[in-house]
Amino acid sequence: MDTTGITVKWWISIFLSTYLTFNIVVSSINNGVPKKTYIVHVDISAIPATYTDHFDWYSSLVKSVAVSPEGVSGEEEQRVIYTYQSAFHGMAARLTEEEAERLEGQNGVVGVLPEVRYELHTTRSPMFLGLESKDITSVWSDKLTDHDVVVGVLDTGIWPESPSFNDTGFTGVPTHWKGACEVGRGFQKHHCTKKIVGARAFYRGYEAATGSINEEKEYKSPRDQDGHGTHTAATAAGSPVHGANLLGYAYGTARGMSPGARIAAYKVCWAGGCFSSDILSAVDKAVADGVNVMSISLGGGVSSYHRDSLSIAAFGAMEKGILISCSAGNGGPDPISLTNVSPWITTVGASTMDRDFPGSVKLGSGVMLKGVSLYKGRRNLSPKIMYLLVYTGSNSSSPDPGSLCLEGTLDPHVVAGKIVICDRGISPRVQKGQVVKEAGGIGMILSNTAANGEELVADCHLLPAVAVGEKEGKAIKQYAMRDPHPTGNLAFYGTKLGIKPSPVVAAFSSRGPNFISLEILKPDLVAPGVNILAAWTGDTGPSSLEADKRRVGFNILSGTSMSCPHVSGVAALLKARHPEWSPAAIKSALMTTAYIHDNTYKPLQDSSTGGPSSPYDHGAGHINPIRAVDPGLIYDIGAQDYFDFMCTQGLTRTQLVVFAKFSNRTCHHSFSGPSDLNYPALSAVFPEDKRVSTVSIHRTVTNVGPPTSKYHVVISEFKGVDVKVEPSILSFTKKYQKLSYKVTFTTKTRQPAPESGALIWKDGMHRVRSPVVITWLSPL
Repeated sequence: MDTTGITVKWWISIFLSTYLTFNIVVSSINNGVPKKTYIVHVDISAIPATYTDHFDWYSSLVKSVAVSPEGVSGEEEQRVIYTYQSAFHGMAARLTEEEAERLEGQNGVVGVLPEVRYELHTTRSPMFLGLESKDITSVWSDKLTDHDVVVGVLDTGIWPESPSFNDTGFTGVPTHWKGACEVGRGFQKHHCTKKIVGARAFYRGYEAATGSINEEKEYKSPRDQDGHGTHTAATAAGSPVHGANLLGYAYGTARGMSPGARIAAYKVCWAGGCFSSDILSAVDKAVADGVNVMSISLGGGVSSYHRDSLSIAAFGAMEKGILISCSAGNGGPDPISLTNVSPWITTVGASTMDRDFPGSVKLGSGVMLKGVSLYKGRRNLSPKIMYLLVYTGSNSSSPDPGSLCLEGTLDPHVVAGKIVICDRGISPRVQKGQVVKEAGGIGMILSNTAANGEELVADCHLLPAVAVGEKEGKAIKQYAMRDPHPTGNLAFYGTKLGIKPSPVVAAFSSRGPNFISLEILKPDLVAPGVNILAAWTGDTGPSSLEADKRRVGFNILSGTSMSCPHVSGVAALLKARHPEWSPAAIKSALMTTAYIHDNTYKPLQDSSTGGPSSPYDHGAGHINPIRAVDPGLIYDIGAQDYFDFMCTQGLTRTQLVVFAKFSNRTCHHSFSGPSDLNYPALSAVFPEDKRVSTVSIHRTVTNVGPPTSKYHVVISEFKGVDVKVEPSILSFTKKYQKLSYKVTFTTKTRQPAPESGALIWKDGMHRVRSPVVITWLSPL
């Protein structure tokens, strides 16, 4: 059992600042009238009988609220930039603030939300996850119908020439696939294959907000110039490529989690960002196209469910049986830093693997300090020479403007010919090395600050560079500031395997709790997201800097953007193995079989503290694909169950309609509270009222193991509560039989911080584990 050590008051103060600053896209000026894009959700059943086409109705709605005739005349087509009808009903329209307010009052309009700008949440992982063992064919067969599973990747597009997208051995395109291959600059029909079965580009919202795309500098097509989309697509479902590496690092076979699955690329991100109207159109098209899994490594801040357009679209996709996997965000280790927290979305945090890329810093004092690096270039430092070191900051404990190596801040007279010590922060890590190089520096030591702790992320720098943790960085800076002639050297040691401990929860991985609903524990789980090797664009160097002229077939990246497609790919495997399973069943299998101990048999560490991580950091734990194929029991959730959960969230009837794509969906009032949603994790929340000493949670499990089986329960002990599970034994007599149980938590002593533990059902063969968190709310 462990606690978070964070009080609820502290959470709330941080939550309020996070909630109030999520990134709404600024308006642009058109004809002197400020306009911006709004997502308009409508109740399709309210369409007047005079309209036979929903687009005509939408256009009429926009006309009816126009502030002035010149605001519409001649630009009706541009006003309505998208219509949505597969994942939900509505449109994206260019409106003034006054028009948006007037539109909210129109019959049939159930929500008008401003455009949100989303950010990208930026080998060995198959082996690390147990997907390359010799007996794997008994569990995951290449002859399975995984060849019929389509993973839709919403990202920066795809580089189709990568060997990771080789379609050798694939049969024809799945019969259920209805998608398209959109052509444009650098992307033609033949770039879609039996592996890449579809490719589309979405840019109307982006262009409405930022102006026309410069087609000479950017591909206005599904082709990936950035590399991020190619990397995530290959991680989820790349074909095996032998001898893959980045400049000699991480040499081996690169393969996606589900190499037999097909890929559909939906380009929604451009040089200036990713816009919600484009993302929603991609989700809408992906549903109609026939994807089975959607992988979305994007985040756009936090807002309540009915004001989160991606959440609403994901609900519609879930209704069609599509699993949505999203990155948790890179806002850690701060609490309440999660994005994509809806219960029908699988929210994925990031962890490390047992592979590292070590480097070292040797000081003139004789001290040797460890770090990491992916440097491999022509500018090598001589091992026989100790080079002068320079630190331009004024304080070894915290960064200041002089220590961050920002553009234009380094004096060539000071740094030329020296190894420069730079603090992390403000600018990208690789860009600091470029600044040092341009100022005449011959090497860089990149020091973590308190915000990053001891977590090390390797980068493909343009000059010799080693990244070190906060403690090592402070020691190096103190030496450089105290010694009149500080010297040092850098060394690089290639690829090292078998790192212990691993996995470790990445410091940058966003953390819970989910303050939209404390009863829904998020993130759901963690997966490899640090130093991940996967396919790369042929248009950009591995550092992504314009000055980087190197071209590589594979790159190593870190972020929850990398962990998300691991789960997407494993979900595709499970969908192939169990085509009858719902998205909730697949998520349940992944969560209840996840593990919470590292390769030293100790609890998963939090990289930011060095101590044990909590469910607010790792969710249910680290994915374990081998066990997930046979979880024994699952917690299934249908669309009506999710809707009934929404009915406990204090939403008005109008706000609920955005989730009721079919007008006959109503509240069944089947839950006593939000904690009764049949989620694989349990979160008991005691209200501020101290007279409430008992909280009960109800769950129903479905037997997907042997027809006849008997499970007994094991529950953690807690300081603050007594726990009773009724019944304590579940006896199944047939497959797919459902049995329910109740967990009652009775307060002994209210605790100042949450407590966590687990509830486990065991039958001698299966171990069905649910994380448990107990929270006592305290008055502000």
